Amino acid sequence: MPYIHHYNDNYYKPSGNLTNLFKEKVIQPFERDLPTLAEDVKNKKLYYWKDIARILEQGQSNFDTTSFDKPSNRYYPPKHKVSIYSVHYMPMHLFSSYHIFTTHSIPISNKVVFIDFGCGPLTSGIAFWDFAKQSDMTYIGIDNSQWMLNKAVEINEYGPNRYRYPSFDNFELILEYDNNHLTGLLDQYIEKGDGTQIIFNFCYFFASPTLNIGPLSDILISTVGQYNKHKMYIVYQNAVSSSLKLREKWYTLKNNLLKVKNSRFRSSISSNQHIQPFKYNRLINCTLHRDAKVYSDILCNE
Repeated sequence: MPYIHHYNDNYYKPSGNLTNLFKEKVIQPFERDLPTLAEDVKNKKLYYWKDIARILEQGQSNFDTTSFDKPSNRYYPPKHKVSIYSVHYMPMHLFSSYHIFTTHSIPISNKVVFIDFGCGPLTSGIAFWDFAKQSDMTYIGIDNSQWMLNKAVEINEYGPNRYRYPSFDNFELILEYDNNHLTGLLDQYIEKGDGTQIIFNFCYFFASPTLNIGPLSDILISTVGQYNKHKMYIVYQNAVSSSLKLREKWYTLKNNLLKVKNSRFRSSISSNQHIQPFKYNRLINCTLHRDAKVYSDILCNE
C-alpha cells in the first residue's frame, strides 16, 4: 500500500501512516516549542512565510548554533530551527523527490546504496522508502548539522509504519564527507562486481551559496572511477526560483562527470522535462495545497 498518494494532476498527499509520522515528529514539536509561530501558520497570517524564511536564512542557517532574530527579538536554538525547517521545507522537498523518483522510474536492482547529500531530517530518504522495500537497501545520509542528523535518526526509527520496522535497516549518517570516508563506507556494503546499484541524490543540496563544487567534483569522480563497473544514477533537483549561479554549479559538476574517461554517463531526462511542476499538501493546513516547480536532472552510466 503506497504511503504517498499521487493524483492525476501531480498532486501529492501523505497516507495515514505518513500523516501520523508528520504529526508526532514534526507538527507536535513545532506547536509545543513555537506556539506563537504555529498559530500564525494555522491562521494563515500573510507574513509568516517571510518570518520563517528570515529566521532560517532561506534554509541556509547554521542549524547547530543559536540564532537571534532581531525583528522578533527572539533567540532560536538548534532544536527549534530544525523544527521550523521540518514544517517549512520538508513537504516540498519530500514530494518533489517522490515526484522525480516516480516520474522518471529509476529501475531498482536487488541491492542498492542510496547516498543522500544534504539529507536534512531524512526528507529524500522517506521519499525513497517505497523503493527500499523492493531491495536490499543501504542508506547513507550526509549533512553538516548534527541536529539535522539527530532528527533523521528519530524519523528513521519511527518509520512510515510505526512499531513494525524503521525506514532503513542499513542506515549510516555522516557529518562531513571526504573521499576516504565515503569510499570506506561504500566498501562496507559493496563488493566490486556484485551488481550493487549506486544512487547519488542531491535534493536542494546545490541551493547552498557556500558550496565549493571543486572538492565535491573530485570526490564523485574518484568514487565513479572506483566503482565504474556498477550501475550509477546521479539525481539532481533544485527550486526553479533558485539563481542561475547556483544552477551553474550543477552544470560544472555534470560536465566534469561527463568528461571522465570510461564513465559512460549520459543525461536520462530530455530537455523539455527538466522543469517538473507538482502540487503538495502543507503539513498543518492540510486542506490547502501549493504549486511548486523544481528543476531536475538525472545522470546514469551506460
